[in-house]
Amino acid sequence: MTPEPFTTRHPYFSAAGFLFIVVGVVLGVGGLNEFFLMSTLEQVAMGDLVLAIIGILIVIRLRWRVKAGFTKGVRWDDVPLFILPAAVALLSLSEGIRVSSIVTILSFGAVTLVVGFAEETYFRGLILTTLLPMGVIRAAIISSFFFAAPHLLNTIGGIWDPSFAIVDSVAAFGLGITFAALRVRTGSIWPLIGIHALFDFTSLITLGGFSVPSQSSQVLITSVIIGIVFLIYGLFLLRRSNIDVLEQVAA
Repeated sequence: MTPEPFTTRHPYFSAAGFLFIVVGVVLGVGGLNEFFLMSTLEQVAMGDLVLAIIGILIVIRLRWRVKAGFTKGVRWDDVPLFILPAAVALLSLSEGIRVSSIVTILSFGAVTLVVGFAEETYFRGLILTTLLPMGVIRAAIISSFFFAAPHLLNTIGGIWDPSFAIVDSVAAFGLGITFAALRVRTGSIWPLIGIHALFDFTSLITLGGFSVPSQSSQVLITSVIIGIVFLIYGLFLLRRSNIDVLEQVAA
């Protein structure tokens, strides 16, 4: 049985399998930390680099470079669609920058690019593409849920405050809907990789690192509102008038 027929016959199982790889690698690297005592930056860099390599090998093996959006750029007509998520990503900078070291800033930039590439390869490349034949809306919702759930792993080891992790998962679900819609509408995964990296980068230089302490009620409420905004925006991009076109892309 070749890989393509298996993903076609078992889209949900295949999507869950891709998520299992993500969670397995993250937990595996966390386990290695018990022996090598890596910093959080090193753990994230190693984990997502491994994920990126495995992910791109799977894309090549499935011959999905076109289907997953790796061979297509962005048309100028599609650029306005990315203004909202890019603007929200930059919104974190309004809280100020807590990092002054150029080396640290460059390190954060490099790591967030790897993270953006790895996560988009799995969630908007492999998982979304696998589920699209089941329907665009369903694929967007399930892939977004898969994207949001692993954010709860950030509570392991006390890296993130549990309340923020839950709220961030809600925001991630909404962002996932928008990213899925943009991926289907434009056919390209590259701008999503860039915006994803921008979200993580601005958060890191604002927080000063990967740890997220207890946040104020205002921050938590704002995160939920942002998630709702992205949910509405994503669903707007997938509105009924575009479904016929989107179904053709999915096919």
